[in-house]
Amino acid sequence: MDYVKRSTPQRLFIGISLLTALLASLLAFEVLGPVVGIKSGYVFFGIALAAGIYYGTDTLSPRSLFSGVQQRSPRLWPKLVLTVIALSIAVVAGARQTALLAPSTARAGVLLLALPIGYALLVVEIHQQVSPKWLLVQVLGLFALSPVTKYLATDFYFGKGDSPKHVYYVDLITSNGTWLAIPEESFYHYFPGLQTLLGSASMLTGLSAYDSFILIGILTYVFTLCTVYLIARWISGDTTIAIFVALAASILAPIHVHSTYFFPQAFAFASVLILLFITIRSSVVGNEYGLHALLAAPIVVSIWFTHHLTVVLFVPIILVLVTVPVLATRLFGVEEAVRPHVIPLFVWVVGSFFYWVLEGLFIEPLIWSIRSVVSGAGVVSQSASGTSIQAVGLAIPEPSVSEAILSLFSSGGIYNIGLVCVLALGVVMLLSKPAEYKRPMAFILVGLLGSVVLLRTPIAAVGIKRFQLPLSVFVAFVVGIGLTRLFSVTSTSTRKFVPAVLVFVLLATASPVVAADDLYGLHAGPDLWESRTLPEQQKEFTDVEMRSLEQSARFIEQRDVTVGTDWHSDIGLGRYGVEATGFTSEDDHIETSGDLLLYRQRWPDHSLRLIPEKFSLVTFLVSEDWMRDFVQTENKVYTTGEVGMVADREDGEALQTR
Repeated sequence: MDYVKRSTPQRLFIGISLLTALLASLLAFEVLGPVVGIKSGYVFFGIALAAGIYYGTDTLSPRSLFSGVQQRSPRLWPKLVLTVIALSIAVVAGARQTALLAPSTARAGVLLLALPIGYALLVVEIHQQVSPKWLLVQVLGLFALSPVTKYLATDFYFGKGDSPKHVYYVDLITSNGTWLAIPEESFYHYFPGLQTLLGSASMLTGLSAYDSFILIGILTYVFTLCTVYLIARWISGDTTIAIFVALAASILAPIHVHSTYFFPQAFAFASVLILLFITIRSSVVGNEYGLHALLAAPIVVSIWFTHHLTVVLFVPIILVLVTVPVLATRLFGVEEAVRPHVIPLFVWVVGSFFYWVLEGLFIEPLIWSIRSVVSGAGVVSQSASGTSIQAVGLAIPEPSVSEAILSLFSSGGIYNIGLVCVLALGVVMLLSKPAEYKRPMAFILVGLLGSVVLLRTPIAAVGIKRFQLPLSVFVAFVVGIGLTRLFSVTSTSTRKFVPAVLVFVLLATASPVVAADDLYGLHAGPDLWESRTLPEQQKEFTDVEMRSLEQSARFIEQRDVTVGTDWHSDIGLGRYGVEATGFTSEDDHIETSGDLLLYRQRWPDHSLRLIPEKFSLVTFLVSEDWMRDFVQTENKVYTTGEVGMVADREDGEALQTR
C-alpha cells in the first residue's frame, strides 16, 4: 500500500492556516464589526474541518484509486445514478405540464434530494473502482441536472441581466438574416460571435431565440467539462487527477452559474479553454504543428469577434502559464513542467488588440474593461447586490449577530466552508509529494492564487468577480487534488470515513443550490453574501410578465415617451429593444427624469436594483402597502395588470417627474 505520510510542511501549513484564519476573523470582528467578523469565520471552520480529516484519517496515494485494478464496467451503481438523473428531469418536466406540483418546488426537491443521492452513489463507485470514463459520464449528468431543471422550471431566466438584450439581438439576426442588424450603437455590433451562432441555431432548429440561448449554454458547459478533463489529462498524464479535476470543476459555483447565465464572456471562456487544450496538446506532442494551427485558427478568429474583455482577463493567466515553466527550468532545473504552445495564444492576444485599433474601439473599451474589473473594490458590502440600500414604505433591516451565525449554515456558508476545506486538503496533498505535480505546476500555481478570488470576502469588488469564471478551471486543479485526499481515506470506520464523504456531498450539493438563484425560498434566510437579510433579487420573468413588458415596450414606442424604472424592468424592456432611464428615492418619494414611471407588481417581492446598475450598486426595497397606495392614488396612464405606468400628478406625493 502506498500511504501518504504526514510531514512537517503539512503540519506547519495546517497550524499556520488555522491561526491566520482565526486572527483574520478577530481582526474583521474588531474593525468591520461583529457581523462581518462572524461571517468571515467560515474560513476558520473550513480549515478546522480539513485539520480534523487530516489528523483523523489515513490515506492512500491518489494514484492507488484507479491503479492495479480492472476498472470495472458500469453495473448497478452507475445505472442508479443515471436513473436518478432521468427521473429528476422527468419530475420537473411533469410538474411543468401539470398543476399537481409547482415546477420550482419540484426543482428544489431535485436539488436537495436527488443530487445528494447521486453524489453519494458516485463515492461508492469510486471506491469500487469503476472506470474513470464512466465516472466522467455521470459527472456530466449530475452537473447538467441543475441547469436543465432550471430551464424547465422557469419561463424566462435572465440571471444577472445580460440575457434579454442578447435574446433581442438574436431575434434581429434571425429576422434579418445578418449580424449587421444589431444596432451600431451597441458594442455587440462589433462582437457578434455568440449572437450569430445562436441566430444560426434558431434558424436551423426552429427553436426560439431564448430556447437556443439557454440550451446551447448548457451544452457548451457540459462540453467545457470534457475540455477540462482533456486539459488535465494531457498536462498531468494521470487519469486519476484528470477525473477529479473535472469533478472539481463541475462543483464550482461559477461554472454552474454561467451554464444558464450564458452571455458572450461565458461563451468566449469556453472557446479559450478549447484553444488552451490545443496549445497544450501541441506542446506535449511536440509535432503536428500544422494540424494544431489549423484547429486553432477558427477558434482564435471566433474569440476575436465574440468578447473583448475575455482577453483582458486571460492575459495575466497566460503570462503565468508561459513563464513559470521557463523559470522553473532555468532556476531549479525542473524540466517536466508543461507550458502551452505560445504562438496561437500570442496571435489571439495581439489580434484582439489589433481589431480594437482597426475598428477605433481600443481606448474606450480598454478603459471600460479595467474600470469594470476594479470598480467597487474597498467597500464593505451591505447587501448581496450592492453597497447602498434605499427603501420606500418600510424600514431597512439592521445587521444581526444571530442572523450572521445562521448564515454560516446557509447554502453559501456550507459551500464556502466546504470549498475552503477541500482547498486546504489540496495544499496538504501538494506538500506531501510535490514531485508528483511538476507537470501541472503552472496550472496549480494559478489555481492557488485564484482560489482567493473565488472565496467570499467582506469587500465588495464587483469587477474582480469577472475573474472568477476564468480562474475556476485552475482552482479546479487544487480542489481536484483535495478531493483525492477525501476519496482515498483508507479507514472503514464510520466515524472516520463518513465525515470525508459528507464534506464532498454537501459541497457538491451546495454549489448548484448557490447557483439556483431562481429558487427564492432556498435563499430567503440569512445569506453569507450579505450583512443584512433582504429579499432576493428577481432572476426570472414569468410568461405573463414578458407579455406585459412587450406590450409596454410597444406603448412606449408608439407614444414616443421616456420612462423611468428599476434595472430589472429595464432589462426586460431591452428584450424588445426599448431602453429606460432610472429613478432616485428619498423619504418615500420617487423622482425620475422620464415622462412616466414604469412599475411591476412584483416589486415588493424582491430587492430591486436602480439604474445605472454597473457602478451605482443601489438596492431598492418597496413595501406592499406603499405599492398598493401608489398604484391606486397616482395618475395611472397605462396598465397590463402586471406592468403599469404612471405620470406625475400635481397633488401627488409619491412621484415627481423632472
